[in-house]
Amino acid sequence: MNALRTVVRELVGLFVEDRLFALAIALWLLATGAIAALSIGTPEIRGLVLFLGLAAVLVGGVVRGAR
Repeated sequence: MNALRTVVRELVGLFVEDRLFALAIALWLLATGAIAALSIGTPEIRGLVLFLGLAAVLVGGVVRGAR
């Protein structure tokens, strides 16, 4: 059972090295998905909000990683 747990942890680690970074991306995608589902704004504005939010998450992750 320990071996299976270790294998699963390693596989998850391949895709999710920084849990806070992955959580921030997932939350931002959920938020922008909700905005899109409610049809708030034009598609161009929604795309810009998605991009700017993900860029901010990326910059925040880089700054946090540099410390």
